Amino acid sequence: MEDREYIFESSSPICHIDALIAQERNAYYLYFFCSPEYGAKVLNKLWICNRHGTPPEMDLRCLDRGEGPVLGRENVSELQPKEGMTLDPDKLSCVWFDTGDACAIYHDNKLICVIPPIAGLYDFPGFSVFAKGQTRYAWGMPEGPDLENRIKTCKSFWEIIPREETWQKLEQDYLAITDSFFGSPHTSAKPIGTERFPHRTLVQGRKANMVFNITIGVSQYAMPGVAQAFGNDCADQSRIELAFATIDKHEAILELMGMVMKDVGDMPWDERSFLWHGHTFDFPNIRGFAAMLFINPIYVEGLEEPRWRSFAGGRVNTLWMVPINEAELSFLRQHGIEELIKQCPAPKLMHIFSGMPQFLPHTFSPDFTRIN
Repeated sequence: MEDREYIFESSSPICHIDALIAQERNAYYLYFFCSPEYGAKVLNKLWICNRHGTPPEMDLRCLDRGEGPVLGRENVSELQPKEGMTLDPDKLSCVWFDTGDACAIYHDNKLICVIPPIAGLYDFPGFSVFAKGQTRYAWGMPEGPDLENRIKTCKSFWEIIPREETWQKLEQDYLAITDSFFGSPHTSAKPIGTERFPHRTLVQGRKANMVFNITIGVSQYAMPGVAQAFGNDCADQSRIELAFATIDKHEAILELMGMVMKDVGDMPWDERSFLWHGHTFDFPNIRGFAAMLFINPIYVEGLEEPRWRSFAGGRVNTLWMVPINEAELSFLRQHGIEELIKQCPAPKLMHIFSGMPQFLPHTFSPDFTRIN
């Protein structure tokens, strides 16, 4: 578009999202785009301010040109000059939320607009300090310090979390917790980091006749999409570690599951969504099984898990990965996770893979323990 010039760009540290500020013919807008390799498209857009004054009413003719509307007097705050505004690209800066799918924009070190994690729900676009009231293009900035204090916390988070010394301390704390869970030192701890998430480890350990894979480090980052499901007060649902357990007879499966868990640990930020109790993904790699089910012990009385410490003011949740077959998957889709759990004959052991289906054991097939 000839009348649109992008004057600022920032890429999310962990999601495939780029934040761009567009100087359009009559207004400035903040856009979220998917990174090109993930099919470039607009995810969110937020009006920041008008460039050439404010009309009596919202001007929607811009939509015909593919631009964002110019807000009218009813929805423009007194902070915007009557003649409009000019943003200096050299004075713009960006702070990303710890979910990686939301950000705040500063101009000359003053907060001017925010697309928060809950944006997109019910057509909520985000906040601008120059907006007043609520439109589908911008809401007025909320009163009080809470939002900006959270943004400042996120700024500190991104300054601290990438440091090697931060991870070394966290890793030792995590390993102490998993060793306590095993009741003995872990048998191995393998780095499974990536360029986006360099500080992650897969821990293996034993307890009685059981062997375990447990991730540590996934919980450093809050998952996208949680606020839209649980509301803004979602610190206790935002962070996870993954775990898989089996009897030692099937210990060979741990190698396969280690590779799977590394990839699954990226899923929330790849897909800008979250993993939770009752969620599934297709997984036919264990013959006779169809999917992998996530089970959170907070919903199952007596189900074990490592005793994680809180992180960033919220609970760290264990998600046990439990293979389920076609019959169990069908039952889950028809009746929900609570009813499926009621079918389990040994609820405290539902997370331990034994080669048998855990919830509907009568659907057993002798091929179940063979790996494709």
